Amino acid sequence: MALISGCGSIKPEAPSTANQVVDVKPMPTVASNINIPIKVELKPFIKMADQSFDKEFKGADKPCSGLRYQYKLKREPIQLSGRGKTVFLGLDVAYGFSGEYCAACVFDNCINPPIPFSCGWDESLRRAKIKLKSDIELTSNYRIKSTTSFTEFTPVDPCRVTFANININDVLMSQIKPELGNLAKMIDAEIAKQDLKPYILPIWKAFQEDIKIPATGYLRFQPQSLSVSEININGSTLNFSVGLTAMPTIQSSPWNKPTTGLPNLTPHKKGNGFEVYTDLKMSYDSLSKQLYDIMKTESFALGKEKINITSLKLFPAGEKLGVEVGFAGTKKGTFYLLGVPTFEHTKNQIALKNVEYDIATKNVLIKTAKWMMDETIRKKLEAQMVFDVSDLMNLTKKSIGESLNQTLDGGIKIQGKLKSLEISGWSLQQDALWVRAKSLGDLSVNID
Repeated sequence: MALISGCGSIKPEAPSTANQVVDVKPMPTVASNINIPIKVELKPFIKMADQSFDKEFKGADKPCSGLRYQYKLKREPIQLSGRGKTVFLGLDVAYGFSGEYCAACVFDNCINPPIPFSCGWDESLRRAKIKLKSDIELTSNYRIKSTTSFTEFTPVDPCRVTFANININDVLMSQIKPELGNLAKMIDAEIAKQDLKPYILPIWKAFQEDIKIPATGYLRFQPQSLSVSEININGSTLNFSVGLTAMPTIQSSPWNKPTTGLPNLTPHKKGNGFEVYTDLKMSYDSLSKQLYDIMKTESFALGKEKINITSLKLFPAGEKLGVEVGFAGTKKGTFYLLGVPTFEHTKNQIALKNVEYDIATKNVLIKTAKWMMDETIRKKLEAQMVFDVSDLMNLTKKSIGESLNQTLDGGIKIQGKLKSLEISGWSLQQDALWVRAKSLGDLSVNID
């Protein structure tokens, strides 16, 4: 302890804990689930199957006895509609047939003259509608699996030809069904070729990029897993959502972290919110100036004794914040205060509580200026030890909000809304008071 009494100056030694810092606690990482809607247009895959499938069919069956016939069928392009998990496929067809019925045959000759028939053969083709359906599901390896089957044949203007209880339309359908089975296989094969990875990989990569947040740091979502919701087909569009589980974290420097490959899909986790922590740094120099601007006009007096603040400097002191105060008046010199930072949420202020003179300062003041230890002066000093962090909080909100609304690589558009930003803790480091802030928000993703 140093005391220069001849000059009337008070100069105690700095606190024994001056410039000691406590290790920064690891940044909390909280799993966040982000919902990403994806749309896949099915028309191109159905069109490819359509182009691979014949447009016209011909066939014949000419036994010696019974029904002898030949047929022809033309089809229009496949029509597509969907609802829920099912795709409905329609074919407009036109058909015709001709033939004869031989009741009995001997040595390749009909005993009786055969009875001829025709429908849509030497006249306009008759119309019918054919329907198929595909049940769709998504697999864990990002593929679309479909199971397509024939469901219905409906004549629009039917041929009503029956011999010996044989309906010629039924006979015709028995010939067409194998072809429809081939079409169903083609459709399933084309849809199975569709790999969803090109839709999802850009998202996975984009969420592993650094997102710079001015005046705050670098946000990295750190995706952990992907899940896929149940599908919903509306018209020709396949809709589903990818749930991305991430561990978003903000740090002051770029991450320089390699990206990871796309994982297999897991059971769906719905959500659109995120929780992320960041350390906001409030330099001691700027805080000291902020405090001094308030306190330089104040007088601290007890009776005839009075001092004014001439300088102020903050410094870390272990778990407490130290304040070196220069003063002049009845006495002049320096004294040291120690206090505990406390955040007042409703006011966006950090206040120094339990402000006390350091032990070395107390020892000096007891001998030279005991009146300065009056509780009234201490309380007044404590009342002035308040830092307004509104500007910092508003700047941080604005920076994070703007950074969460941009287009990332691959045409990935993120749209975020910050719901809250609140202080969750603090630590005293060499250069600054570090304030740990927790951000809660919503995030949606669209693919261009």
